[in-house]
Formats: sequence, structure tokens, C-alpha cells
Amino acid sequence: MTISHTTGPVVVGIDGSTAALDAVRFAVREARGRGTSLRLVHVIEPHLQRETVYGAPDVDGDYARTVLDQATTVAEAANPAVIVEAVVLHGHPANVMLSEAASACLTVLGTTTENSLAAWVLGSIVHTVVESSAHPVAIVRTFDSDRGGTVVAALGDAEVSATDVVVEQAFREAEMRGASVLAVHTQAVSSILASALSVPPDGLHPESAMDVRLEPFGANYPDIRVASVYAEADAGSELVAVSHTAQLMVVGHERDRVPGPTLTALLRHSECPVLVVSHA
Repeated sequence: MTISHTTGPVVVGIDGSTAALDAVRFAVREARGRGTSLRLVHVIEPHLQRETVYGAPDVDGDYARTVLDQATTVAEAANPAVIVEAVVLHGHPANVMLSEAASACLTVLGTTTENSLAAWVLGSIVHTVVESSAHPVAIVRTFDSDRGGTVVAALGDAEVSATDVVVEQAFREAEMRGASVLAVHTQAVSSILASALSVPPDGLHPESAMDVRLEPFGANYPDIRVASVYAEADAGSELVAVSHTAQLMVVGHERDRVPGPTLTALLRHSECPVLVVSHA
């Protein structure tokens, strides 16, 4: 399976939060690695718009310009070579960002768990875009540009062939960073017990099948080191633990399906950015 790429910009949702600025820093690196531009988007919701009255302050517009100017400054400080466009759009944030994602090569959203209201609002937007976008979506809780570590390819209970898009994306990301790839094979305990008690039609156990699947990608990226580990525990907690030493987590998601418990745990608790790619 080959990833379907677009030539659009890297789009970042800007709301004035610290998480959004971390998302900008992460997005600058992604835009540079992809050889594309950065598009910063602030959305003014319909219920916040007021009728224009002569002489009245444009509070929403002033705030939009302030947070976009701040985000632009952060982007230019991170890498002045990346072209930055800042726009103000009107509508429901989740719908607007999903529309933006349709023409983006990557959509980046910051998220937080510090404030319950902010977490609820951002979580709603994140889930809408992750669930429905056909293109990659990166979720950033925190980002340290100096942090090293591996690029993790999170491989779970999906069909083996469906993980190809995750592995390919992980290798591409590792190549951009000069990093290694760690393939984490996670399965529910019930799945492990079922596979142990049965003989697969092709004679390969899940572990062997996954490793065989990795070989072509290793051949295409000969300079990238790759290792595999197998987790026999709750996938969400295992991957969150791995995120403490990783610089990026790449995980697959079947489009138009509500994120499952593993992906939800990662989006809420991962200590590194999470890059979600659609495998359907």
C-alpha cells in the first residue's frame, strides 16, 4: 500500500493556547521536511460574531490577529525559511478544520488536559478531524524540538496489510529526522491467547507476519535502523509508556470510525506528538 500524498500546506489550528504554539513548532519541522508551506488558521465561531457597529471594537478580530501574529512569530523563529500564511475563517471550528484538512498534506492540532473546558472543546475538534480526515493528522500535547528518540510505528489488531500505511509513514518521518524506527506490535491478551491456540492458514504467527511485512520498507530505507517489540498488555498504556522516550508516534485509524480506546488514550496522554494516518 502506498500513501496518497497531497501537495498542500501543513495546516495548524490556532486558538491562542500554549498547546497550539507547540503545534506550530512541530508543524514547522514537518513543513520543512515536506518542502511545503505553513498555513495558520484561527476560527471565529458563529455565536461569537457580533454585528458591526460603527466605532465599536472588533474584539474577536483583534484576538484573532493577536494570536495569529504570535503564532507567526513562533514559526519564523523556528525556521525563517518556511513560508507562513495566517488566515481568519468563520464557522464551527471542527467543520472548518476538517474542510482545511481536505487540501492539506498534514493537519496539526494542539490539545491539552490542563483545563477541563479547553480539553473538552479541543477534544471535540480533534476527534472530528481524526475520525473523518483522509489525510494525516498530528495531535500535539507538548513538543520539544531538541528531543531525540525513535519514531514509533504503533501496530495493533488491524489486518497486517492495513498497517503498511503506518509503517511507510513512520519510515518517511524517521528519514526526515535522521531517526530510527521502533515497530510496536500490540495486541489484546484475548487476541494473543486465541492466536496461540490456533494455527494460521499461512503457517505464520502474527509476530512473524508483522516482521515479514517490515522487510520491504527496511529495503527501501536502508539507512534507517528498525527494531520490533511485542506488547502483551493493554495497548493504550503500553504505547503511552513508549511515548515517554519517543519523538513521534505514528498510528493508524480506520476512516469514519470513532477512535477506539487505544487511540483515545494516546491522544489524551502521549508524551510525544501523535501522527494519525488513515488506513481505509
